[in-house]
Amino acid sequence: MMDFNDSDIAKAARDQAAHWFARARLGTLTPQERRECEAWRAASAENDSQYRSLETLWRVADELPRDRMRAVLTQTEALRPPIDQRRRFAMGLGAACAMALVAGVVGPQWWAPAPEYTARLASAKGERKQFVLPDGSTLELNTDTHATVAFYPGKRTVTLAAGEILFAVDADPSRPFIVAAGKAQVSVTGTRFNVRRDGDDVSLAVESGSVEFSAGSWWNRKVERLAAGYVAHYQTGQGLEPAHPGDVAILTAWQRGRLIFRDSPLSQVVNELNRYLSQPLRIADAHLGRLRIAGTLGIDEPESALEVLPEIAPVTVLRRTDGSTVITAR
Repeated sequence: MMDFNDSDIAKAARDQAAHWFARARLGTLTPQERRECEAWRAASAENDSQYRSLETLWRVADELPRDRMRAVLTQTEALRPPIDQRRRFAMGLGAACAMALVAGVVGPQWWAPAPEYTARLASAKGERKQFVLPDGSTLELNTDTHATVAFYPGKRTVTLAAGEILFAVDADPSRPFIVAAGKAQVSVTGTRFNVRRDGDDVSLAVESGSVEFSAGSWWNRKVERLAAGYVAHYQTGQGLEPAHPGDVAILTAWQRGRLIFRDSPLSQVVNELNRYLSQPLRIADAHLGRLRIAGTLGIDEPESALEVLPEIAPVTVLRRTDGSTVITAR
């Protein structure tokens, strides 16, 4: 029988913690593996301590700009500090420990193999576009949307920088389809769903199939699983709300050239219209912005919606000589 001392046990726990931590960081854990990781952490105080050490150490890395992180990785390759685990952990957030762990845990996402296929997708303000990817998946871009696509042997990715996309993903269990939008991520194998990004806020609506929606800092992410007819929203500072039933048909009506409102405040109607109008629409006063609106507006020709608005609400749309447009009470 082999005799393991405390150092061997700590090293084994540290190595396993790095394995789970790296997989969780890169978003490659399956639901079953996530349960296995949780069970491993619960199995001993040493396991949990080693994992929490990695979380604590890398909280600061969540806010590091990518160019600074790349510089750290480059320095790591050049310096290659000696492997003295006890000394490095004693240094806490010291540079040698930081660089070594970046290279071993965070580094793979920056040094990943080159993609098999890449594309930049964009739509102008007031424009909608459709793109068909090499795997047969279809992406419907709403107004003022910008995204990049990259296909790898083991995954398909779309990075949504801004805007809104309705995805119809061709099923491929061996190559998950991942949508990254700031601190939020959507993972599927094949389904139809809508992702909208406003700044750092991200909304998801599932039309068919099921998806996994995760959001938050990488060291403390929350995960929601959504079936068809469910929606969820991630808001900076408030986190990821629980998934709940929603009217997906209304949320995706833009794909059919319509905006649908049911008892919505006028301020929300104006905010939606401003996503499509070349010149922003303003409300004369805050009190008027609370007026409730129900109706539908076309967006194929966004300016024409301003002619319809007085038909569904007691308002007047005034076009001023400086080119601005203001809504006043009728």
